[in-house]
Amino acid sequence: MTPKPFDFSRVEALRKHMLLTTRDMSELLGVSRMTYYGWVNGKAIRKSNEESVKTMLRKLLAIMTEHGWPMPEIIAAEQKQRRQRLEELLNN
Repeated sequence: MTPKPFDFSRVEALRKHMLLTTRDMSELLGVSRMTYYGWVNGKAIRKSNEESVKTMLRKLLAIMTEHGWPMPEIIAAEQKQRRQRLEELLNN
């Protein structure tokens, strides 16, 4: 059975819900913004990127569910502080 391709419209919805910039999301996924935009526009993800992307998406979803991201203080924070707090949670 062939696995379904990523639906990056859902990844993009996650990015927006988490109040991340495109740059933030592409850096978290370990790719350039150009590559990220390609994926959003339907370009296939390379097998070499697929597992690391899945791993990061799982981590981001866990932060949303376990920490209630975005919390009120995150919503009120500047983008730099928001990204810093997210990285702290990812490294724990």
